[in-house]
Amino acid sequence: MVDSLSIEDLAVKIESINSKEDLRDILKDLCLLSSNEKSNEKIVNLLDKAIEKSKLLNDEESFVDLIGYKIPLLYSYRKNIVKVRELISQMKNISEKNCYTDRLAWAYSYIWYVEKFEGNKERSTEAMEQAIELLNKFSYENEYIYYFIRYSYAFELWIENHDVNSIEIFEECADYFLSNHLYRSLSQTLGILSIIYMRTHETKKSLGIIKRILSPKSLFEELPLDIQAISYYCAGLAHMLNMNLEYSEIYFNKSYTILKPIYKKSIYLNNFITLHSHLASIRALKGNLEEAYEMVKDANQLLEDEFVKKNLDKQTKIQIIHTHNLTKYYVISRLKSFNSDDYEDLINTIYNNSKNHYSNFIMFSEYILSSKLDSEKLEALLQINNFSISTVKHIIKYMLEKKKSNKLSNEQKRLNCIEVLNGHLKTEKTTFIEYAYTDLLLAQELYKLKRFNEISPLLRKYKNQINRVEVLEMKIFMEAFIQVGAFNDGDPLGPALQYMAIKRCRQYNFSSLESILLNYINSQRINILNVILK
Repeated sequence: MVDSLSIEDLAVKIESINSKEDLRDILKDLCLLSSNEKSNEKIVNLLDKAIEKSKLLNDEESFVDLIGYKIPLLYSYRKNIVKVRELISQMKNISEKNCYTDRLAWAYSYIWYVEKFEGNKERSTEAMEQAIELLNKFSYENEYIYYFIRYSYAFELWIENHDVNSIEIFEECADYFLSNHLYRSLSQTLGILSIIYMRTHETKKSLGIIKRILSPKSLFEELPLDIQAISYYCAGLAHMLNMNLEYSEIYFNKSYTILKPIYKKSIYLNNFITLHSHLASIRALKGNLEEAYEMVKDANQLLEDEFVKKNLDKQTKIQIIHTHNLTKYYVISRLKSFNSDDYEDLINTIYNNSKNHYSNFIMFSEYILSSKLDSEKLEALLQINNFSISTVKHIIKYMLEKKKSNKLSNEQKRLNCIEVLNGHLKTEKTTFIEYAYTDLLLAQELYKLKRFNEISPLLRKYKNQINRVEVLEMKIFMEAFIQVGAFNDGDPLGPALQYMAIKRCRQYNFSSLESILLNYINSQRINILNVILK
């Protein structure tokens, strides 16, 4: 798989070490092995034997390096936090005593992670600032440490501030990890990049990065299973954010199959839990509501599991729960018995967490349309500029217009809604699904104003691209509304084709959409009678 010795070969070499030079000759192999095999307890035992050798040889520099390799094998599990803190303390004290500037910066980057894991934001930020200050003093003295810290710094920039300057740093790190066979670090870096590219609507880069994760195939298949799993996860996420649901589900299923039997031993516990929400959302969007609901229930059980509670860091847990809640709300809102008044606590929790956490565009848009948020809360969301909220601000404004004073006529409200939707700022990064979603809202308002002649031109461009709309409910609605526009523009087959759409709604239990389409059918029937009576 990589240009390093096996665990067995290294164990033999460690036993035969008689000098500092012997020990330092195998540090690179130990670094490579520990980086790529993070879930393997044999590696921890191997590092412990090497650590004992470093103590016997009084080799403090190697001792610090070996601790540095060992810490990531432990720090993703809350039960190990006390032990990890002790190791970091040793690493820090020895580095300060011997003026190992690079190792000291490395120790501070670990302090950053642990404090972030524990939810201590201020101490975490201070530790990262200290690491970067030290990093600037030694630059490339040790490339592995340099890029390790740079990766952590980029992660901090993105997670805390969604700073796009992190992209360049992640790309540099990815090149280093690839050329040095650090495949676990590479897959994690490319995974984060795929998320950033999608959230910043760098669609080509996002889909292109999947090829770097999954190819060459011969190398990929030799990687440890959990690296394969997280790579599939990242590929699925990139496709999901671009609403390529078919591909996304394939990759997520592959990731789920690998992680399910090993998630309690893997550092990718967070991803495994989030996978339930992602798979549930994809299945719901594809019309498989029962399967989606079962996956939501599985996620509920996982989040109540004692092992999961102990091993989720606070910051990540909030994002996981927010993603889960949005998915849960979407699935529940499609059930016949749904009444938003019955889910006030869930709605408020989603509202509060949406201010600082990522939200899926479709899920969040549907939440805004159906959750009955009052004008004060909608206005508060407009003042926030995180990426997820920025992409749906036109929908928030649209709902605000609908809630305006009754002193305005219905016609004026609809005119205002049309103005908001037409005024939505569209850029080269606006996705196809965002265009389609906005145009469907616009078509409904045009219909209410009986501006039928504007509906067909608005939706005609989607007729030959309808397969790009993989959200089944939205696809049915789009097909039906194209016919609504066509009928009112002179096509007599409109109502018959709309009845076919209603039949599909019943097939997939889209009761809310069925009701909407039946109203349109009834409205058209009344219009026809009016014409005949005249």
